[in-house]
Amino acid sequence: MNSTSRRCLSVLAILLALPAQAQTPAPAKPKGAAPKAESPTPSARIATGLEAMRAKVLAGDADRAAYEELVGAIKADYAALEQSTPDANTVRTRLVAGIDDMYSRAKESKIAPEEFTALKADLLDAHLADTLAALAAKPDGKGLEALATSVGQLADASAELDPGTAEWRAHAQTLLDGLKKEAKLEPAALEPLREELAHARAMRWEAVLEKRATAKAATPTDFMRARNHVSDLLELQSQKDPGARELQQKLLATIDDLEQRAAGAALTKADFESLRKEIAQRGRTALAEKAKPKG
Repeated sequence: MNSTSRRCLSVLAILLALPAQAQTPAPAKPKGAAPKAESPTPSARIATGLEAMRAKVLAGDADRAAYEELVGAIKADYAALEQSTPDANTVRTRLVAGIDDMYSRAKESKIAPEEFTALKADLLDAHLADTLAALAAKPDGKGLEALATSVGQLADASAELDPGTAEWRAHAQTLLDGLKKEAKLEPAALEPLREELAHARAMRWEAVLEKRATAKAATPTDFMRARNHVSDLLELQSQKDPGARELQQKLLATIDDLEQRAAGAALTKADFESLRKEIAQRGRTALAEKAKPKG
């Protein structure tokens, strides 16, 4: 064996004596991007925002971030109401005005939990109106199921606010049952339910305003909400009943008078009796109209 061979064997021996080295791993194949979490639906975002603001405010914290999140969620919802009356922008503006009122007062005084109950009902009501408008634009069974769910959610939230909730819920369910039997659902078939819900809305806010005003706790925004919903109901009914416009002006004047008097003293239930009866009567008038035979 020559010297060159001996040197090669020596090098080989040294290499074999070294500890085994870990092989450099092959580059890992890039994994597919993790699926993005689905963005919450506008209604889910509103529900979460409401709960966050409620928790903060009831704990005495007028948290700006919670307020802005809820307002932002509201401004991103109700797209199906663009062509409705009231339209999406009006609905959003009204809801935000109520939240602004609560947020402003929360900086200086306590907000009662009942105010959040009323706000929750308003938000569910707006969602219901949006669902109804979407169904009118595209009538189908799935949309009808969503509508029935929304009616139930609103009724559950309203029960604490309006003693007449069980009555309008039963009327709404009767109308929903009739819609489910329709061979082909037409947008016009939804109008009786739209009117029923408008009446329920006006009655609910009369009840809320009455309770708060008799406790000398009503704010200008409370009177505005009642005024808006009474006006909306009679505006809707004026399409079939021209006399509704005259009553609309009368009841709005009544609410204005109540607001002026409330500025000086607590009102009594008797002060609201006329307003309450007039609004209730509009529901009975609507029911009588629905009961008339067609043709």
